[in-house]
Amino acid sequence: MRYSAEHKAQTRKKILDAAARRFRAEGYEGVGIDGLAKAAGVTNGAFYAHFGSKADAFREVAADGLADLRAGIERCRAEYGDKWLAHFTRFYFGPLKLDDPENLCALPSFGPEIARAPAETRAAFEVELQGVAAALADGLDGDDAARRESKAWTILALFAGGVTLARSVTDPNLRAGVVSALEKAVAAASA
Repeated sequence: MRYSAEHKAQTRKKILDAAARRFRAEGYEGVGIDGLAKAAGVTNGAFYAHFGSKADAFREVAADGLADLRAGIERCRAEYGDKWLAHFTRFYFGPLKLDDPENLCALPSFGPEIARAPAETRAAFEVELQGVAAALADGLDGDDAARRESKAWTILALFAGGVTLARSVTDPNLRAGVVSALEKAVAAASA
């Protein structure tokens, strides 16, 4: 039975969405093809019809995750104008990202995995990461592009490391203190 191009595209998206959730929650080594296919509600054969390997799916998921981050930054900039970074920071360190591993940002979720990934995956991630940094830098004040870029990298490091720290504590008061400190640090880094 031949499937339409639309059906194939929908199946591919379903597999990518499920893979993104599983890779975020379990890590690259924590889930295999069987788990990815099951999470997507497809057979292993359907998975392989769209991806040659788990590594191929991970490369696409990781790059797509950063593309989503860039798009989120751009939407927030468009919606909130000069106050975009404060809104974005509150969202980034909010419960949706901190309490649900399947919704964790690609930056802290996949960063450690990317460091061990093949060169092709690292290169794809790097291209998207540069796009995220550029989108962030474009939203910062100042005429000096190199200074805005440096600030953007600092803020991205605060985001990635900050989420990791905030997620690692169980005491709600400690977590609130960590998040408050991070929000202040992001504001200071953008100044």
